[in-house]
Amino acid sequence: MATLKEAAFSPSPERVRVMIPHDVAYDLKKMQTVTATVLGKLGCPGCHSGRILDFVQIRDFVIDAKTLDVQEIVAGFGR
Repeated sequence: MATLKEAAFSPSPERVRVMIPHDVAYDLKKMQTVTATVLGKLGCPGCHSGRILDFVQIRDFVIDAKTLDVQEIVAGFGR
């Protein structure tokens, strides 16, 4: 167990924001695949120790005026 002094100076966990569409958010198998893929891109597909994965459901859409096609977009996504 870390002492209070050690805990105060230990680096905070890395936060990773993952934007997901509605059909993925409510499908366990898809979420497991996405999680493994994201962790693989971060360098360790087997665990996310030291990282906090924030799954954010996409709720922004844009409409093509000519076709009326609806597309999910990631609005304001930036760090």
